[in-house]
Amino acid sequence: MGLCVFLCADDVFPQPPPTPAPSENAPGNRTFSGIFQPINVTATRSRKTVVDIPGAVTRVGRPGIRKFKPTLTLNESLAGVPGIFSQNPFNFAQDLRLAIRGFGARSSFGVRGIKILVDGLPETLPDGQTQVDSIDPGIIDHIEIIRGPSSSLYGNASGGVLAITTDEWPESGLKISPRLTFGQFGLAKEQIKVAGTKDNVHYRLYASHLTFNGFRKHSETENNLFRAKFRIAADSRSDWTVSFSHLDSPTAMDPGALTREQAAANPKQANARNLLFSAGEAVEQQNIGVRYRKSLSALHALTVTAHLIRRNFSNKLPFTNGGIVEFNRIAPGAGIKSVYNRKLFGRRNRLISGVDTQHQRDDRQRFNNNLGTKGGLVLDQVEEVLGLGVYLRNEFRLTERAELVGGVRYDRIHFRAGDRFRKNGDQSGSRTLSQATGTAGAVYRWQDSLHLYANMATVFETPTTTELTNNPTGIGGFNADLNSQESVSYEIGAKGTLRQNLRYELALFFMTSDNEIVPFELPQFPRRAFFRNAGRSERKGAELSINFRPVAEVEGTVSYTYSDFRFTEFASGGTDFGGNTIPGIPVNRVYGRLRYNHPAGLFAEWEAQHVGGFFVDNENFNQNSAYTLSNLRMGWEKKFRSFRGSVFLGLNNLLDETYNANTRINAANGRFFEPGAPFNVYGGISLVYSPTS
Repeated sequence: MGLCVFLCADDVFPQPPPTPAPSENAPGNRTFSGIFQPINVTATRSRKTVVDIPGAVTRVGRPGIRKFKPTLTLNESLAGVPGIFSQNPFNFAQDLRLAIRGFGARSSFGVRGIKILVDGLPETLPDGQTQVDSIDPGIIDHIEIIRGPSSSLYGNASGGVLAITTDEWPESGLKISPRLTFGQFGLAKEQIKVAGTKDNVHYRLYASHLTFNGFRKHSETENNLFRAKFRIAADSRSDWTVSFSHLDSPTAMDPGALTREQAAANPKQANARNLLFSAGEAVEQQNIGVRYRKSLSALHALTVTAHLIRRNFSNKLPFTNGGIVEFNRIAPGAGIKSVYNRKLFGRRNRLISGVDTQHQRDDRQRFNNNLGTKGGLVLDQVEEVLGLGVYLRNEFRLTERAELVGGVRYDRIHFRAGDRFRKNGDQSGSRTLSQATGTAGAVYRWQDSLHLYANMATVFETPTTTELTNNPTGIGGFNADLNSQESVSYEIGAKGTLRQNLRYELALFFMTSDNEIVPFELPQFPRRAFFRNAGRSERKGAELSINFRPVAEVEGTVSYTYSDFRFTEFASGGTDFGGNTIPGIPVNRVYGRLRYNHPAGLFAEWEAQHVGGFFVDNENFNQNSAYTLSNLRMGWEKKFRSFRGSVFLGLNNLLDETYNANTRINAANGRFFEPGAPFNVYGGISLVYSPTS
């Protein structure tokens, strides 16, 4: 394994790092002390309060992520965020599917079109794909979400951003936290955390083991995760942070998708071909990160980090020809970023500039799948991606009430395939895709209760390596007909607080895209996704979020998302799809949550989500039916001396709704649907031991 350097900045001025561990009552986390506290975020590459950002940004704190939740996948934390739509929480072989304003909806596995960061380091590869199987919600402190194009900040595939920060450590002493969760369908998850501070060294260790049989047949999964993070204060103005994680997932079976008739007759069944070919995957992954932060002055900060992703992957697909995929991946990254605060024309100004670079090397083979047994080699190639991005962003305080933000970035993504399987000729080749993107925005503080903003941004998204190599011709190399998707977004919005106990946010946007990348399947390769470009598309949407706290013990959230996404120019195979709805995203989605915390330690939370019906094919012939899910969680927490213990119970799908947890867009032979679990129960216990608390 190699090592490289990635430079960025945690621009906290004038205080230098190291920073103490965040607490639930720290500014920037939503707490109640008569008013809502300000929410601070850093996902925009500079520390800002949410109301001062000319864009849609949401922060989900620790209680919303894991308080008495099973902590299986990220969708548990993101359901209440408008503009986000998630599917596939129960098929661990395909990964959670996330979409922000439609970006990511086409993904057949993993996350596309969204940049995901963990502790400031990219989980997203330079080709734009992200696997989230190594991100355990049980260790997340908070998530910051940028809802909208962010290529000028993060480059390729930045239709939205998820910036995840994991737990840190107590300010002093030791803390040990075991947790056990168990439930129906064979759910068992054991977790333990050990965190502490001694002198100038801070540390946090985490381990978890998950087994889950799943509601459907052939859904078994098992994974083991270890993660460690250390911080050492070098001096009063600098520190080092080192992180390491290891994921071992030896089993993740894929039950496959069903036709509407099959799902209605027996939602527990697996696709017959998936059983026949033993469809599923095995994964092993390591992440390494090193970060050095330095305050060069009260006005200037710099951070140096190194990170590396190593992934070994094996996947069985439900067909013979090339139905077993294996690859070994090495993906390091490097960059430099500077944040400089200095007055310009007598006004406050912040300049952010830098360079990012990432490299990805996949040593990939395909073998025939002879009913679950590895057959002959049919593809053997090395795929490399090198991404380089240069960016500049400026935040200028025009007046005490108005701020202007502008940014530009240039990215160059080079793909290369080296063919080592020459029976069908040499399919080696390369492609270079480059793009300049920009953003301009303004925010105006009309009064404390009302901040108005507007922005315009451009975004680009290259095909991923998998999308390029899944060639409909059936040979190796890259699909030469697949190009980058380019979009322009316009957005206006308002956010603020009312009567000191209600926080709101409203965003309206309009977006146009050229060369929309859409998936399709071929009957001879069932469940293998191929991709092509559509001509043009439009996205019109509205996002509303309201948080309220009438009394200290009660908190509620209501959110609504309206998504009118359509093809405007798209013809393929003699069919004109112009005017059709882009599949995979509901037009309407409504979410509500009510949470109660009693001073004696009792806790209860009810949440409900209504998802409107949506099409699952470009023709708009097949539709996924609307559904409403309701969950209830309750628990009791008690502190005794150095111990704090809790017991909890959760009731999922309280109304026993029949619905599909995942849909496969443009699937062949009508196999669009993966049924979700009926009413089910889980529970657990947790303990925190902190002798110095």
